[in-house]
Amino acid sequence: MDQSQLRSLEARCIQEEQPFCTAACPIHVDVRAFMTALAKGDVREARKVLDRTMPFPEILGRICDQPCRPFCKRGEIGDPLAVGRLERFCVDATQAVVKPPRLPAKGGKVAVLGAGLSGMTAALDLSRKGRPATLITGSPAIGGSLHRLADALLPKEVFTEAEATLTGYGVTIRTGSALDRQTVASVLDDFDAVYCDWDDFDAGLLPFAPGTPDPLTLALDRAGCFGGGGLEAGRTFSVMHQVENGRRAALSVERSLQKVSLTAQREKEGACATRMYTVTSYFAPAAEILPADETAGYTAEEAQREAARCIRCECMECVKQCVYLQEYKEYPKTLVRKIYNNQAIVQGTRNANKMINACSLCVQCTVICPHDFPVAEVCRTTRMEMVETGHMPPSPHDFALEDMRFSLSEFCSLSRHQPGTDSSAFLFYPGCQLAGSAPEAVQRTYAFLAAHLHGGVGLMLGCCGIPAHWAGQAALFTETMAAFTAEVARLGNPKVITACSSCLSVFRAFAPELTVTSVWEVLDTLPLPPSQIRPSAPLTIHDPCTTREQPELRAGVRSLCAKLGIEVVEHAFNGEITDCCGYGGLMQFANKGLGKKAATHKAGRSDLDGLAYCAMCRDNLAASGRPVAHLLDYLFAAGDQDPLARANPGFSQRHENRARLKSDLLTHLWQEEAVIRPAHTALRLLISQELEALLTSRLILVEDLQKVIHHAEQTGRYLINPATKRRLAKYRPVRVTYWVEYEPTGEGYLVHNGYSHRMLLPEDAQ
Repeated sequence: MDQSQLRSLEARCIQEEQPFCTAACPIHVDVRAFMTALAKGDVREARKVLDRTMPFPEILGRICDQPCRPFCKRGEIGDPLAVGRLERFCVDATQAVVKPPRLPAKGGKVAVLGAGLSGMTAALDLSRKGRPATLITGSPAIGGSLHRLADALLPKEVFTEAEATLTGYGVTIRTGSALDRQTVASVLDDFDAVYCDWDDFDAGLLPFAPGTPDPLTLALDRAGCFGGGGLEAGRTFSVMHQVENGRRAALSVERSLQKVSLTAQREKEGACATRMYTVTSYFAPAAEILPADETAGYTAEEAQREAARCIRCECMECVKQCVYLQEYKEYPKTLVRKIYNNQAIVQGTRNANKMINACSLCVQCTVICPHDFPVAEVCRTTRMEMVETGHMPPSPHDFALEDMRFSLSEFCSLSRHQPGTDSSAFLFYPGCQLAGSAPEAVQRTYAFLAAHLHGGVGLMLGCCGIPAHWAGQAALFTETMAAFTAEVARLGNPKVITACSSCLSVFRAFAPELTVTSVWEVLDTLPLPPSQIRPSAPLTIHDPCTTREQPELRAGVRSLCAKLGIEVVEHAFNGEITDCCGYGGLMQFANKGLGKKAATHKAGRSDLDGLAYCAMCRDNLAASGRPVAHLLDYLFAAGDQDPLARANPGFSQRHENRARLKSDLLTHLWQEEAVIRPAHTALRLLISQELEALLTSRLILVEDLQKVIHHAEQTGRYLINPATKRRLAKYRPVRVTYWVEYEPTGEGYLVHNGYSHRMLLPEDAQ
């Protein structure tokens, strides 16, 4: 992506938007950070938050009229936070902690007529920016109308502190000045810019008609003159509005002296809108904590409890549900920035490759996001671009792609019309994963469809190519899809019936010329076979992530469950917001640990046993420790075996199942000779369950070991350990070198260990 695409994507993520309270505050006090500090009992840190934004915390912290409170999201589930009371507690309990820096003097003479809160703020902000102001008031002290407030609310010493702050930043203060029209006129002539604080200055003293201040810049009808801080028509008095006026005026004066635009990029000044999105349903309602002594205000313990009610408004809806974003501690805006930086590297290590490859591409986060942030599409297209430019090594997805190639090989792929026919109105396409996980279910489902559908039901075994699509291998995916559509055309373009929702989504997206439906929708229209097996308790149903946009398929599944008498329970994250089991996007190959977390996360949506209708979902969820059945196991039950207890095949068994499925179908259904498997597959290996699990975790197939041992025994190239008589051999069939420690026995070859690597040894390179 280029810079403009990056900026466009970043703008769609709202996590860094201001929370509602801060956006509603005229000077944007970080209320969320303030509450976080107080909730921890860290009053000093809370004071730092006020010091960074409030011009005079000792004043504002005591009399803030909290315009943010009506916008507090806590108000949706109880009472809004007592922001004003907490600010008062904080400033009563602390002294100033942060003193903002003062910039070097820049020149330009600025006068502020009137020393109300607005004028004081303007003078302070200008002086901090290097424009020392002269604050002029006819009153005996600064503060304007604030002096009308009771001492109990605003002690007089706060004005002394404020005056010390102003003079400390270089502000010249003239109190008790005799102001008349002539004096004011001379001020206008002597200074480069003037701000009039209507709270403490009479507009009638101006030698010109000021007009109504511009609401954005506070400019008056004379160049270099600005005015604000008074009570505007239709508006109640607000000290926060006064401060905002002073701050807005200071920026306008600064821009006027710099001779730049007074209006550019000022949309976020003052109270403004925010795109922040916060769900409050996660939190329990809570009432406001009131001080036991209203006059004394909060105690430290009461303040901490009240601040703890803050829900820390943020979005993070995608992160709350996505194990991928949680794993890499990113939200979409920071994620795409890292992806962009990774792509932009010319020399050096691309450290974000694993992160880019680990996304499941399931689109759940996009559906949840209020602005549809396309995380999955960014990751997938990035993979594709990096593959095309040679910057993405094949190792993360190599195993899955070899698995795909095996499914498409002569040993597994099949394409036939129904026996005894030469045309097909329908074509059953179970997909590679169901064929690998439950080959018997494929045979029973096909037999049922062939017996109940008219016009002939063909059968095709293979892989739709989605692993290549997920891996960014565009050419391989295009080639696979072209071969599939050509074969369907050769069969007369029958209606394709898929058992896999991933196949269905791929065909609809990339082969729109085909007529495609799901086996679940078809079965829902047919008289179902009597089934002797029913679950003894309700099951939680788990929708695959690729059914997100397939409501008809999901409805067909639930209708079948009802007809079978299976009581299913929905959890909150089904349908359009369902999770991925860890296989999507080849997550479990790019980041094995994260793939397990994804499966555990999905399985943990309920305490009940599960029901799946995707082969990979069923196997991955079952591997996480939760009993999960496949719906076909109930539809076409074999004997009295409990579908919840069906064994979970490993990668090696999946390969064997696919090859045997084709062999059995050719031999028994079409009465043809099976394809002769390579000689190495005839070797019998003896492998313990513990070693088999270890080999599976290392993505080493039994057939890989057979190749090594067959090569070693044929060539005599192996080492022998004199002490144990065990043999050690290696072989590199394609890109991976496999090593096996084994020994011949009367029953076969006893395997003790197996491992692999991608290093190219000197003799391998020859």
